[in-house]
Amino acid sequence: MTGPFSPSSTIAPPSTATPAGAVAGDGFWPDFDLDALRKAIRVDQTVTPERLRDVACSAILDIMVELADWRAEKRALGHDRLQDVPGRHQVDGRSDYQIRWVQAVQAVVAADLGDRHLGQAARSAGVDRAEEFAIDVDLHRRNVTWAVRAFLGQPRIIAEVI
Repeated sequence: MTGPFSPSSTIAPPSTATPAGAVAGDGFWPDFDLDALRKAIRVDQTVTPERLRDVACSAILDIMVELADWRAEKRALGHDRLQDVPGRHQVDGRSDYQIRWVQAVQAVVAADLGDRHLGQAARSAGVDRAEEFAIDVDLHRRNVTWAVRAFLGQPRIIAEVI
């Protein structure tokens, strides 16, 4: 099995000789470590460092736009960086905001890479394999929503009585 989310036992991890580095934040949002991203969502070597950087930049922009109003509120309160915003909770030396920011970006990257791979799977492996990838992509998209909602302190589900 090959693909961007292959188990580590079937595809070797990318070489550590050419680290991907980081995507620089805008001052408020922190830099994003691409090597840690690759490990966290288990992206194999079929995704080049350049492709991963491109997808990560797009994901960061997506989440920045989603959280623009929240950021403006915090900047108005004098918080110049995400790290300066007092968290509701602290885990492993990081605020819940820092953790959710990373989770949201990771989920967007995973979904986008899965979407790109979905087309390849449909052509090369058939409909059954493509359906498996579609389920994974849907789960990653759901995780984006959950991470952003958790960041904003909102419930995961909005339900209306019909």
